[in-house]
Amino acid sequence: MRRVLRKLGWVALLGASLALAVYGARGAAPGSSLTMRLAGPLAGPLAAAQWVRVDLAIRAGRTDLALARAETAFALNPTSTSGWFFLSRHLAFDLASPEREPDAAVRLRWVRAALAIAARGESTADDPAELAFWQGLVLARTAEVDAQLAWTGGVAGMWSEAAEHFERAARRGHPEAAAAAELARRARDSR
Repeated sequence: MRRVLRKLGWVALLGASLALAVYGARGAAPGSSLTMRLAGPLAGPLAAAQWVRVDLAIRAGRTDLALARAETAFALNPTSTSGWFFLSRHLAFDLASPEREPDAAVRLRWVRAALAIAARGESTADDPAELAFWQGLVLARTAEVDAQLAWTGGVAGMWSEAAEHFERAARRGHPEAAAAAELARRARDSR
């Protein structure tokens, strides 16, 4: 009898998991991943633990491992603005730093990767305005400290794109974005 009940329990668990995977959780937040829905209330703590592991990989100089672990964290909690920001900041300010990477082409790839990560996060994060604003900051900083990158339109192009990101952040409700967009346009026009 216990064997039958145990098998029925496993069948019920499998059925519930499949239904959740196919139809989603009722009331699931927009942007909730399958992994997040299946992990339920443990998704947030599991993602937080994974971000600690991402940081350990970064400190060990294992960018490949950090990126793989970050993808797991994103799958667990794609709504975490801080996760998207953390990885994008590492790519833009650490890996794309002129002090760390002498090759301008490699730095350009890291900046583009940082912007792509933030853009991905903007579509699922709890605070998309913050990530739109962040993309503007990445470009503004890059225009100031790494002007020799082969960006379309040069430094003026960086400032133009920064202004576009700031404007999008302003439309999404970021309190400082409209002023930042105006400053970016002025910086572009002064070139």
